[in-house]
Parts: sequence; structure tokens; C-alpha cells
Amino acid sequence: MRRLLTLAITLGLGTAVAHADLVASEPEAGAVLAAAPSEVVLHYSEPLEVPFSIFKVYRLDAEVDLSADNAQARLNGLAAELVNSVLELRDDADADDRVDTGLDTAGATVDEVTFELADDLPAGHYVVMWRVLSIDTHVTQGFFVFSVESAD
Repeated sequence: MRRLLTLAITLGLGTAVAHADLVASEPEAGAVLAAAPSEVVLHYSEPLEVPFSIFKVYRLDAEVDLSADNAQARLNGLAAELVNSVLELRDDADADDRVDTGLDTAGATVDEVTFELADDLPAGHYVVMWRVLSIDTHVTQGFFVFSVESAD
């Protein structure tokens, strides 16, 4: 009985503590697109403190055969290395591989963030990354990869 009570309390407390988790995105994680998108839209489970959050999109300099069984796992592994090296960088807006051009979200606390991408992105793989502060003061971070196919 004591174990059941402890479990019930633990589960109950777990639902009271929320974090701003990514719940949807455009493009979706793992998407393979025929044409490059002009923007990325991220939808979160609760409002964010946008001025205290980081959002970036970088081109992943890697050739991965998307038809391979392990393509997404390989892309995610390469993307994780990139995220670890650039997410916290400051003054990287002009980095050669960075392809976002800024936020389109003016509000300070929103649960949907939109940011523009550079025009005419070439075929390849792109890493969307974030580190966000939610209004409940919890920090979460993550990333996903989408790919743009060659027009050939």
C-alpha cells in the first residue's frame, strides 16, 4: 500500500511540473522536402520567454544517403555534434553554415515561434536547434533535422 501511495504522489507531482516541449514543427522532424521552406515554425506546449531563448538553423555539412535504413539515426548523430558546438555561440549570425535570418515573432511570451530562412537554400540537410526558457522558468533544448532534395 505504501508503494502505491508513493507512486501516486510521484506521478501526481510529475504532471504538475511542466516544461516547454516541442509538440509540432513545420517542417516536421525528419521531413524530406522537394523544395526548401521559407520559414520554420515551432509549436511548444507552453509559452516561452523568447528574449531569453535561442533558435538557430544550420546547414549540416554531410552527405547521407536518405534511402539507407540508418539515415535518420546517422543524421541525428551528426546533428548532435553540430548542436553541441554552435548552439551556445554568440555573434554567429553571419556564420557560413547558419541559414536562419531572424525571428518573425514579436511577442515576448508565445507558444509558437516563426523564423525566416535564407532564400534559395540548396539541397542538403538542415538542423533546427533551440534552447528555450518557458514562463515557468524551466529550460529545455533540442533539435531536429530536415532535408531538401536535389531538383535533379
